[in-house]
This record gives sequence, structure tokens and C-alpha cells, in this order.
Amino acid sequence: MSSRFRLSISDRARSLAAALPIRDLILQVTVPALVHLDPQKLDGYGGIFLHGSTQAERDELLARLRPLCPVPPFVVADIEAGPGDLPAALDVEFGTMMSNGVANDPDLTATLGDITGRLSAARGFNWSLAPCVDLAVEPDSPMVGTRSPGRDPEHVARITWAFASGLQKHGVLATAKHFPGDGFGTLDQHLTTVVNPLSMDQWRAGPGLAFQRMIDHGIRAIMPGHISLPAYDEPDPVLGLCPPATLSRRLMTDLLKNEMGFDGLIVSDAVNMTGFCGFMNYYNACARFLEAGGDVILFAKIDERFFTEMHRCLDEGKLTEATLRDRAARIIAVKESMGLLDAPSPGLPPMPDLATLNLPALSDELAAKATVVLRDRAGLLPLRIEKSTRVLHLVVYNNYERHKPLLDYFTARLGEHSDHVTEWVDPGCDRLFQAARNREFDVIICSLGGAIEYGANVLRLHGPVARNLMYGWMRLGVPAVFVAHHHPYATYEYDAAIDCCLATFGGGRPAVRRLVSGLIGEVTLPHVNTRGAIA
Repeated sequence: MSSRFRLSISDRARSLAAALPIRDLILQVTVPALVHLDPQKLDGYGGIFLHGSTQAERDELLARLRPLCPVPPFVVADIEAGPGDLPAALDVEFGTMMSNGVANDPDLTATLGDITGRLSAARGFNWSLAPCVDLAVEPDSPMVGTRSPGRDPEHVARITWAFASGLQKHGVLATAKHFPGDGFGTLDQHLTTVVNPLSMDQWRAGPGLAFQRMIDHGIRAIMPGHISLPAYDEPDPVLGLCPPATLSRRLMTDLLKNEMGFDGLIVSDAVNMTGFCGFMNYYNACARFLEAGGDVILFAKIDERFFTEMHRCLDEGKLTEATLRDRAARIIAVKESMGLLDAPSPGLPPMPDLATLNLPALSDELAAKATVVLRDRAGLLPLRIEKSTRVLHLVVYNNYERHKPLLDYFTARLGEHSDHVTEWVDPGCDRLFQAARNREFDVIICSLGGAIEYGANVLRLHGPVARNLMYGWMRLGVPAVFVAHHHPYATYEYDAAIDCCLATFGGGRPAVRRLVSGLIGEVTLPHVNTRGAIA
């Protein structure tokens, strides 16, 4: 049964939108990011993106921002797979959406979503730009990876809705992204307009089905990506290329709204990405997004030049006042439905007693179901690691410094079982060949790969650090076990060279603890074949 969100625009919302001067209308349809602003020069934005801020920072900034806003603002973050600002003292981390997909336990994900919604609301957030509903079809997609639950659209929709419903239950707007679906290639929307290559039959049975399920369940916001869909759209007459969804009336209005029945807010992906503003002039593109059916411009660069350029677009007919007022009325109506209009300086919901939520147990349960063996064709597991075992923890990692705390933690956990653990970071294949040939270690455990790095074009291990995999040191008789802490597809590229590989799907320290227990045989890890079993 469909529970689609239907936006009712009240007389109150229309009146508020009708009373706003043009400058305030322009602000109402924007959500800038704090990192792009001078915090001492705030304005009456429709919302503000405060991902990564502390509670004290949010409290101070919102106390200054709210009096400037003629309509209470959205407070926005990327809350993709769990509460992102838990007190460090709790030592609690949650895995990614792919962790949830591999665990394949919608009830567990729903519990996580419910707790995330409660904690997010209590921390002042009312809009999450998540979850990611893209299908992880291309292993090297630089935008999707572990942000998606998997490849099967029904499975992806089931897991992402379990999470999103928990957010919305507690008054936090959830957002399905990135329509019409990323994950089918290796291009990055930050750098270029991505092309979804599917025929319409394939699209309707794939990403279209996942988004339709989210609409039917009641998702209240959708983020179109800077992704074209040539099977449905028409080429731009100037470039001869199909536009991204964020610039396409065909995709946002004809397909998403009219055909699929979506009636919630349409928020652009970041408009500073080249997939958007590399297609056409930045300011013209912002105007065209609104005229094509969009509601909220994400990460608009708000300064006096922005207002000048939006007025130019109004004067040239690229944007109409009627469109601005319609989009503002829709935004205000959603805020009204969330109760924001009646509490201009809202007191936050009470913070739940974290001890009663039993977060460590929930985190460990997810890690137990999503820390897996991808391959063990040589039968190396479990490893026999004793106090005298000479263990090399080899780190071959993109952007190592970013992940150093996690990798150091892995080394320390291995050190609880052996008194002879050595960590090498990017030693080079010659040194590794020598060490393996001379039996300097009894076992080599290699942390391999890395996480999503926007602008890298490809998710797999790349660049000079990848040369550590040369020289065949893993074939000289020393048992070599590879661990993919983030990107789980190392066995694709190193098919012959890797006999044993485990994956944690970005599960953090809880997954590392489970991983070490699995390596030494204290627990049995499930086997997952990434070529087929990540749904």
C-alpha cells in the first residue's frame, strides 16, 4: 500500500511566501554550507548545512541565525548511516549503508534509523541529506561504494527505507539520493556530468524501481544528482549533451513528479560540483534548476554577487518571480508540516539517556553481521597467532593519513595477541619482496585500499602507493591475508594475487574488533562473494 507524501500548501504558507521580498525569496530557496560562509555575516537562509559541527557550535550559530530568518531555517547534515556526532567517550561507531546491506537485517537497520532520528533531532538537526539509494553496480564508482546497501533495487529500497523511516518518525526530513541513480560508471559528479547508461526498461527495473519504492513508502525529499539519463531526456541544443537531472525539466518534472508521483521537496546536489556548473554558467544553472522543477539550491555561494546574478536571471526571463514564490511556498509548507513555523526558537527534544539505548551492543551487532570473508581459497583462516608469532601489518592505503587512527587501532588489536607486531606503511614492493623471501615474518596482514575520496575518479587503490602490490611478494610462501576496511572489491583487480581477503565495509573500530576475533578463530565470520552475494 502506498503511503506517498502529499504536500498540502496552506493559505498560511502561501501568504508567508507572498509577503517575502525578492531577496528573502532567493534566500528561502537556498541552503548554504557553513564552511562556505563567513560565520560573522549570516543572512536569512532557508536552511544551513552544519555537518561536522559540535553541539556548542550549532547552539551558538543558530542563536544568531534564527532572528535573521523570516521563516525558521532547516538545519541540515549528511546523516547517512548513523548519528555522526556521538560523544567520543562512548567509543561507538556505526557501519555504512553497505554494512547494513550486507547484514541484511531490516529490523536492525530500522532500530539504528530510529535511534539516529532521536539523537539527530535532539542535537538540533531537522533535515538529513540521506540515505543513498544508488545501486552499487560498478565496483569502482567514486560516488557510491559503501554508501549504498548493494546492487539489487528491492534490497536497496528495503534497507534505505528502514533507515529513512526512523529519521522521519522523529521529525528529521530524509532524502533519497542521487536521482536518477549513480553507480553505473567511474565518473565523479564533482568533476563532470555523469551519464546513467541504462535503457528505460533497465532503468525502471533498476534504480527507477528503488526510487519508486522510496516515493511509495513516503520519502519527503529527493536529491537529483548531476546525472543525465539519455534514454529519457533530450540533448542540450548548445552542447549536444543531455543535461544532468539538476538542470532537466524532463527528469525532475516529467519523470520524477508527474510520472513517479513525487510531491516532496527536490533539493539539488551541491551546485559547486562541475557536473552542474560545468554544464553551464553557475548562476544561470541555479535559475534553471528552479525553473526545471527544483525547490532547494544546496551549497549556493551566498554573497552580493549571487543576488545581483539572480536579479539578472529574473530580468532576462531565465527565472520568474512566480517560480520563486511557488518554491518558497512549498518549502514553507514542508516546514509547517514539521511544526517549525509554530516554534521560531524551538526547544530541542529531550536528549535520550544514551545508557538506555545500548549503542555499543547495537554497533557490535551490526559489525558481527557485516564483517565478512570475501575469499579464502588457500584455506588460510583462522590464522595461528601466538605471542611469538612475527606479524607484519602492511598498510597499502590511499590517503593514509586520513585513515591512520583506524589502521593504528588495527595494529594495536593485533598486538594484543602477538608480542611481535610490526607496522609498515607503503614500504615499496622491493622491501616487501625481500621480507617475504627471507621469511622475516610468519604472516603478513595487509590493509588495502581506501574510502571514497571525492575528485579521485576511481575508488580502487591507485597512484604510486599501488606499486606495493608488485613483485609477487604474496607468492613467496609467507601467508598473506588482505583486509578491505572500506572499498570491498580488492579481489576484482587482484584476482590471482589475493588468495584470502576479508572486508568490513567501513565498519570502523567495532568491525576491526570483530575482524581480529575472526582472523584468529575466536568467532566464525560469514562468507560473502562480492561478485553476487552483496544484494
